[in-house]
Amino acid sequence: MKRLLLAALIGTAALVSFSSCKKEYITQEVNVLDGTSYVFPVKSNEWVKEANNLYRKDISMKDLDQRYYEDGHVNVAINFDAASDRYEAIPSEIFGYQFSFNYSIGVVRVYARDVSGEAPTAPDNMLLKVVLTDASIGN
Repeated sequence: MKRLLLAALIGTAALVSFSSCKKEYITQEVNVLDGTSYVFPVKSNEWVKEANNLYRKDISMKDLDQRYYEDGHVNVAINFDAASDRYEAIPSEIFGYQFSFNYSIGVVRVYARDVSGEAPTAPDNMLLKVVLTDASIGN
């Protein structure tokens, strides 16, 4: 019995002393850039009327290159002069307009559809914030 207890004690001590673990962290170096934001003032008279109640504003973006187009992310938000204390992310319905956007290399197109039910007019003066965020390829 003493031999069994002694063997168990030696086995436990050996297990404890040999099982100390060292944590290793593997970091992968990825060439990812920080996001970059651009703010563009847009006057009401700069919108192009596309249809009865649809308006478009093109924003030229030389930094919106092939890499951002294929693997990055583009986000657009609006800050109206009438509510300058906040940005509203689009797509969204704001002040009687349905805002949306799309993009291609070199340009972001913002659309405003007047859904107020009144005579269609272009949106009021605003700031458009465009944010380009880089990302690593996931597939």
